[in-house]
Amino acid sequence: MRTVALVTLLLFISVFVQTTGAQSTDPIETIRQHYAAINKNVTLYRRVRKDLSGYSEEGGELSAYFHGPTIMKIAATFFGETGRSTEEYYYWDGKLIFVFRREARYDKPLSGKIVATKENRLYFKDDKMIRWIDENGKKVAPGSTEFPDKEKEYLKSSKEFSEHARGAVARP
Repeated sequence: MRTVALVTLLLFISVFVQTTGAQSTDPIETIRQHYAAINKNVTLYRRVRKDLSGYSEEGGELSAYFHGPTIMKIAATFFGETGRSTEEYYYWDGKLIFVFRREARYDKPLSGKIVATKENRLYFKDDKMIRWIDENGKKVAPGSTEFPDKEKEYLKSSKEFSEHARGAVARP
């Protein structure tokens, strides 16, 4: 009888640890989990499309994904003569948590044939950038001169794009 109780208790603890451990204490891992959940459910969100003129030479477009009144994701695409770039902004509990930027270069102007890409990943917590992985796949030190500028740039863009998605005019 004691063995059965002990086995039952161990099974309960195992299940409890697995289910409560799903939310990591590592902020980067938590952001990755939210990113995956948002992308998994993106087809369930209401999508709003807006024009993004003035942000690039050849124009741009914005798609915002809403869960009720809350923005979960914004995808901004900028078109240029020599390439295009896409910035995806992810939100959790109304706050920016992650930005994924991909820049694609064309082989010749307006060809559309991509010959090179660069990616940046920026992680945020409580309106502060906590990690930046640059186009070389390297972590940029928080104490570097460009780190606070990049943080400010993306928080500003996030605010502008959110306002534009909700109906206010975005300004380049």
